[in-house]
Amino acid sequence: MRQLTMRQVEAFRAVMLLGSMTKAAEFLQISQPAVSRLMADMQESLGYTLFRRTRHGTIPTPEAKRLREEVGSLFSGLEELNRRAFAIRDLEIGELRIGTISLYGNGLLPQIISQFLRDNPGVTVNLEVDHHDRIVDWVQSDKVEFGLVSLPAFTGDLDVELISAEPAVCIMPPDHPLAGKRMIEPQDLADFPFIGFPRSSPTRFQIDQIFDRLGLPRKVVVEATTHEAVCNFVAAGAGVSIISPFSPYLRESNRLLARPFHPTLMREIGLLTQPNRTSLVGARFQTYIDEYFRNATRMPIGTSDPADPALARGR
Repeated sequence: MRQLTMRQVEAFRAVMLLGSMTKAAEFLQISQPAVSRLMADMQESLGYTLFRRTRHGTIPTPEAKRLREEVGSLFSGLEELNRRAFAIRDLEIGELRIGTISLYGNGLLPQIISQFLRDNPGVTVNLEVDHHDRIVDWVQSDKVEFGLVSLPAFTGDLDVELISAEPAVCIMPPDHPLAGKRMIEPQDLADFPFIGFPRSSPTRFQIDQIFDRLGLPRKVVVEATTHEAVCNFVAAGAGVSIISPFSPYLRESNRLLARPFHPTLMREIGLLTQPNRTSLVGARFQTYIDEYFRNATRMPIGTSDPADPALARGR
């Protein structure tokens, strides 16, 4: 049994809707004999008659009328397919999968994603949070389209876009003895309890290197895996720490005070993607990330009112 062709089905639908092969030929912009040939081939493929000739012209058989209902369903589905296909192009529908570490999943990304969803209400976002290595694996295996991580990190053959770089800051309770200093240096921290990240983290390694090069001791009293935990320990008075300026907990100005740290320890954010695999939705989202960091206003670390007595003491 031969299969029907889409051209035959289109011609049949036109004949049934317009009432004649001549009108169908005009609509399809082909000759009337071509339409007749298509209908003859279609009948041969089906094994039953679709049209009968009478004194008043060609009329459809009951089988043709029944088939018209099936064809109508097919074209309704095609119309819906067309609508959804162009909706994908116009970002009226779509899905975006992002993987990130907790630092950005709790702060930066919700802000960016929320604005993106307001402007693209037909898109859904799946945000997965885990550690650096898992994020890299997810991007490489296509579980997520984007990975937002801190650099440096092993990224394999993924594309890495450096989207922002800011110096780390030293944090302390607002009433800490170092609150009056405009700039914190390693020797300032030698006598105070320190809240650190685990030894396996890049941030901890870089901070340790600074103190080791200067031969300065440091009293690490707590090791915590997340910025939230580190900031909570500092806010509770357990010690001081050095953290990323992108931490959302820095906005809690009544609990934490941040000061620039010298020597400069840059904190970098990288956007990971597979080469040449960015979707239309992903490309649009990427513009939101770029625009956010291009226009973001940074919290003015260590630029409090000069008249502040605490700062005056630290000049």
